[in-house]
Amino acid sequence: MRTLNQETINRIVESAHPETLSLKERPPVPDDHATHIFQMTNWGQTALASDHLLFPEMNGLLSKTMGEVIRKLNTIFAAAHPAPEGSQEFFRRSVRFRQYAYEFMLETTLNFYGLESRWLGDEEKAESLGYILNTLEEWENLEKKEGGFSIGQAVVRTWLSRMKRVQNGNSMVAKTAARIEEGLDFSRNGFVELLEKAEKEIKRNIYYRMVKEGKCKFGNDYAIGLRWLRHLGFEQVSTNPVLAARAYQDEPSLTEIFRDEVKKHPKFKAWSVNPSRYGEEITLYATFLALWDNLHVFRPIFFNLRDTSGGGVVSFQLNPNIAHLVDESIRDVFLAFSMASHNLSVYDQYLLAGYRMEGWKERPNLVIKVAATTPAARVITRTINSFGFGSNITVDYSVSQEATLILEEMEGMADSIKKGIRPTQLYMTNMGGRLESHLREVKLEILFKELKIKIGEEKALRKVERLSEVNGTKEKVSRVKSYEEKVLAATRFAHGQRTMSEPIFSALEEIASKESLQKWEDGIGKSGTLVARRVWSLFFVDENREKWIAYLMNRKGLTREQARLIMDRIHYLPASKRKPFDTYWTLSSCNLVHTEFPDHQENVRKMAETSRFDLKDVEESISHAFSKDALDLLNQMEDFRKAYEINPELAEVFKDAGISGNFGLGGLSPTDWPEFGPVQKTLSEFKGAYDAFQKEMVSLIKKTRSARKKT
Repeated sequence: MRTLNQETINRIVESAHPETLSLKERPPVPDDHATHIFQMTNWGQTALASDHLLFPEMNGLLSKTMGEVIRKLNTIFAAAHPAPEGSQEFFRRSVRFRQYAYEFMLETTLNFYGLESRWLGDEEKAESLGYILNTLEEWENLEKKEGGFSIGQAVVRTWLSRMKRVQNGNSMVAKTAARIEEGLDFSRNGFVELLEKAEKEIKRNIYYRMVKEGKCKFGNDYAIGLRWLRHLGFEQVSTNPVLAARAYQDEPSLTEIFRDEVKKHPKFKAWSVNPSRYGEEITLYATFLALWDNLHVFRPIFFNLRDTSGGGVVSFQLNPNIAHLVDESIRDVFLAFSMASHNLSVYDQYLLAGYRMEGWKERPNLVIKVAATTPAARVITRTINSFGFGSNITVDYSVSQEATLILEEMEGMADSIKKGIRPTQLYMTNMGGRLESHLREVKLEILFKELKIKIGEEKALRKVERLSEVNGTKEKVSRVKSYEEKVLAATRFAHGQRTMSEPIFSALEEIASKESLQKWEDGIGKSGTLVARRVWSLFFVDENREKWIAYLMNRKGLTREQARLIMDRIHYLPASKRKPFDTYWTLSSCNLVHTEFPDHQENVRKMAETSRFDLKDVEESISHAFSKDALDLLNQMEDFRKAYEINPELAEVFKDAGISGNFGLGGLSPTDWPEFGPVQKTLSEFKGAYDAFQKEMVSLIKKTRSARKKT
């Protein structure tokens, strides 16, 4: 006889995988929402089943549909007692059915608490939530009577465990899961208690409040943990080679999915014969396997925002090793959209069964991240937008980079609109935190050079070595020989030297006071925000926005409505934040979406809970101004001026558009982009991450081939 205990149930629940969607073997039910949802739940497609309810056409049908779904689930739930004396198949199917029923109820409840259901009527949602909570209480009581196990508890533990894995437990999502888990008591009705705690976590969160009140929009700078963030109103996710690799590290199931799915790929035979030859193809495929869930999570947002402000998209970065090659990059764009369209052609049949969504099914909620590392970015950006694909410009830190490529996005969108193609959402990333880190590193190089001159190399070297012992860079410092190399090793942000703080003050006390260094730290900490505020004001303050609408009408022969659509579709995207103020200093209700690292989100959340915080103080903060002192100090640095000023080409365009102001002419020209320090540092990091990820995926292909030979 099989031993039925909680450990056995936990293992079964944790190992569950939903059945693959197949239009031939498991077709959707387009004329009965309740039957369709019940069917998908029974396949383990529980998130998809709950997301099927998130469309405005469900209004007037929601509570009736939920009642019918619950009727179907409840009947089988009561009969699906996983008795240990039964057959192996009956035992497994019984556990699975109850698991999936619980999962559907969990996902649906959180959706109704969250902002992704804002298109549904509050009264019907409240009525449906009452049905769900009453049913869950009944199910938990039934399992208590049966004794010895709780499938509901196993579902909760698995759900919390996945949340806690995001960014190795350092994320806001992981910290939230830990707070929800604390004190959960399954001797009472733990599942219902979890949902009560989850509702409080959602509705008390500062992001939920900012989105609901229209203060700003937000996206995630990480490839997992998205469903919880969607409840808070997040509507976008940015990915790059670094984040794709981390997704495989944080979510072990992705590696298993890759091993299983790659065998079905039509080129698997060729790949397995010579994996290294096809490394780029394999890496692209592995990246998209990690992104399918991202596309699916934001699919309802994409459809519900399609005619308004846009959103609900995944930003996918091209291979950084070919960012300077126009034809090769555009080839990969078409390949990426083809792969995404194929996946969504099936997924949408289930998500949208019974709904009217003409002209948007199968259209990927995908935009391409184009690296602003060379002038080639201009051609790539303009070309892909002319097809209506959508872009997210990245690896950019300067007013001239960002303004130049916003203009290219506008040109491309205008061409697509004139062909009748409604453009996808577009983004302009400002990697302000990376500019800040670069400027700090440059300043520290200068200061440590002055220290060497003042006290001699031997004494200065001892100062650097003491600094390395304090900030955790000792090993890196010991690997290099020269004084200058040791300074670089000890002062890089990537190595752990985040700010000019007490250890830096002590090391440089012979040449600079603590007060003067603190002023530099405060000024440098505002550098990325200064760039963001300048670019946003150039395009999106009301006066300039109207001038760009007129510019597009005159230059491209567009109607006012078409030109306004272009301006509505472009969203500024502050990224690479180093501190909570990097978010709170750049809020706006229009043309702005933040992309946030998971640990940064937690810092933003915690800051909002301090007694001094008042959201009113930072409303529309993108249009606020710092004191002139910070700008005067930063203007002493050549690299800041390159980032903050415009160039002669832009000056002519602004003059033509009627944009006035004293912006300086010392900004980067497109030919300068490859040599700019932050560009070189970021591109080097991305290339390294991409190459390492490619090596890992090629290795998995080799192992998969070896395993097949043995069998």
